[in-house]
Amino acid sequence: MIKFQEIDLKALAPNPANGGRFEPMGLLQRIDPLFGESCRIVSGAKLQPDQTPDLEDFVLKRGFCPFCADVIEKLTFPFPSEIVPAGRIVNGLSWVVPNILAYSTYSAVGVYDTSRHFLHLGDFTEEILFNAFSGMLEHGRAVRRHDNAVRYSSINANYLPSSGSSLPHPHLQSSHDFVPLSSQRRVESLLRSYAGAYGSTYFGDLISLERGGARWVGKVGSYSFLVPFAPSGFHEVWAVHDSKTDLVEMNDEDTTFLASGLAKVLGVYEKKNLSAFNFSLQGLPVESAEFGSRILFRITTRSAIEPYYRSDVTYFERLCGEAMIDYLPEAWAEELRSEFGT
Repeated sequence: MIKFQEIDLKALAPNPANGGRFEPMGLLQRIDPLFGESCRIVSGAKLQPDQTPDLEDFVLKRGFCPFCADVIEKLTFPFPSEIVPAGRIVNGLSWVVPNILAYSTYSAVGVYDTSRHFLHLGDFTEEILFNAFSGMLEHGRAVRRHDNAVRYSSINANYLPSSGSSLPHPHLQSSHDFVPLSSQRRVESLLRSYAGAYGSTYFGDLISLERGGARWVGKVGSYSFLVPFAPSGFHEVWAVHDSKTDLVEMNDEDTTFLASGLAKVLGVYEKKNLSAFNFSLQGLPVESAEFGSRILFRITTRSAIEPYYRSDVTYFERLCGEAMIDYLPEAWAEELRSEFGT
């Protein structure tokens, strides 16, 4: 029922070691059965860095940083008291504050650790990740109590400028809307049609197929970790919850399991000299459980940081299927018209 489609594209390329003679090169196209997107698996490419990028200059604190402990209360704003009575959510050294950009109907920024301006991958301990996720989930539950029209939630992160992050101090962000992200819309539609066609659940069948196989990673409490058949980015890893479908259903135990598994993944990234990443934790409305929806976490690495480079592709584009545009198309057309004389 779940089809793992792989196509050999039979590519040819010149071989420098053989005088430029064109020879077969391994190139496979795979189509992801859940999101419907295809990827190309290239042979011979060396995209993994040989050494860990030197971040010494980047991590030096210079000028404005609103997320450090000595200024965060002064430089951030409290939530409306009718949503968060205390104004801000503090969980250990992690803080959750309003996002000053309206990416979603309700959004927040979570700071993993206000006491440290930068965290290397090895610094993301289970405790730090647990505190950050817990605070973001507390905010999500507060939003739902305040506005019952909100039904779609996600928690996401960009880490380092090459992943789209705009600030060195590591942080994560949430989205809570009454409409789904493109990725949520796609998953909701496929899960519903799959259950209707086959009388079973997509994620249940997926885990049964992958458990113990070549792409299986392991089980951490209520989460199954695996590598997807057709990744959307480098070194992608998924974690699928056993039964829950909406992020606001997660309890401390679920959060501990996710934090533990994520800390392990980040540890492997560090050993492989990888650095930047995007992740997205997404769910669907509670009633989606009737056709087998599950909370899904996805993480993928991005290119190593380079001086003066910041990617304009963030978790929204990479993992949520949503382009983030900072201008109104009609306003841009109006600017262009003057040059065209129309």
